[in-house]
Amino acid sequence: MRRILLAGLALLASGAASAQQPGMVIQFLDKNGDGKCDLNEYLGYQVGRIATVDKDGDGELNLGEFRESLQGKSKMNAAALYQSTNTEGGRTLSQKEFLGYHAWVFKQFVDTDKDGFMSEEEWSKIMAKAG
Repeated sequence: MRRILLAGLALLASGAASAQQPGMVIQFLDKNGDGKCDLNEYLGYQVGRIATVDKDGDGELNLGEFRESLQGKSKMNAAALYQSTNTEGGRTLSQKEFLGYHAWVFKQFVDTDKDGFMSEEEWSKIMAKAG
């Protein structure tokens, strides 16, 4: 499961900057200019992604749209991830659920030293595992 979630993070690199340039990824996400990427900045990026995968424009993600937000092997497990993320029990994922999923990913797999930030080193490790 960890590998699946990490592979999903590869999308961030393709949208933000090259996986070989972790400093650029942090700089892209760092909206308050402190040189770090915290959970709120990470989720801010994810909010913007909703519009790019929400093909029907209803502000929520159906299973197909959620699957398209994932990368690599995580697409094969999209149904299981979708089901576990769908905490409200609706037919679609709300923005709150989508961001809840990404908050969990950040806390469990991105911020490995639990300091509240994604460092260049953490990003490099994520990309090495997702590659």
